[in-house]
Amino acid sequence: MVQSFKKYHGTGNDFIVLHGKGAQYILGKEIVELACNRHLGIGADGLMVLWPSDTVDFHLDYYNADGGLGSMCGNGSRCAVDFARSLALFVGSKCQFTAADGLHTATIDAQGFITVHFAKASFPVERANGWFLDTGSPHHIRFVKDVTLIDAMGEGRLLRYGVYAEQGGANINWLSQHQGEWHIRTYERGVEAETLSCGTGAVAAALVLHSQDLAASPVSLHAKGGTLIVSFAVDAHGYQNITLTGPAESVFEGVWSW
Repeated sequence: MVQSFKKYHGTGNDFIVLHGKGAQYILGKEIVELACNRHLGIGADGLMVLWPSDTVDFHLDYYNADGGLGSMCGNGSRCAVDFARSLALFVGSKCQFTAADGLHTATIDAQGFITVHFAKASFPVERANGWFLDTGSPHHIRFVKDVTLIDAMGEGRLLRYGVYAEQGGANINWLSQHQGEWHIRTYERGVEAETLSCGTGAVAAALVLHSQDLAASPVSLHAKGGTLIVSFAVDAHGYQNITLTGPAESVFEGVWSW
């Protein structure tokens, strides 16, 4: 069945977005993987379906580029908020939605930047010469001298399929500082490649930086695709009031045979 879609990106992390209106939007792995293929399909890091909800403004299902249902997507959720407003699923500058990890609130400012509120997060734990924590998606954070010099594909796959194999993999992130600014690169599971930006990865990196007394809220993270801002509060149990702020850009729209 031919249906319309929109293509978005959030700091270079790109997504296909659909409005779920019926059973045809419960998508199989093969069609999602084909649609996300950059040579044979539309091309994207992931795909999202927004569903009307009786309790909040909308529900968000996120699919990885490999076709499997994914966990929370920070950059994708901002794009979903912009898409939801274009569909009149909410009116004004504030909304609520549910995702794989539960309830989220989002706001849109006068410049069009979108802030998404995250669930609470525990303190990072040391693992494999880095740090691990879950910010809606599992992340490994490693400090390096210069992120521009790392082998993201090689090292990313080694950690994702090695150290984290038994838990279904993790997203692998590298951090380095240049002229007082923190830069990040990410290898994403489900995409199985480096992406230009990762929202949940930026949140994880900001919390690790704070845990090591290297940064205070708010933290700016510079990825290949742009800059993300992470704010948070901390108490004896971990991190709370976590927010991710950044742009969401509508690139184009079209039709596809779903």
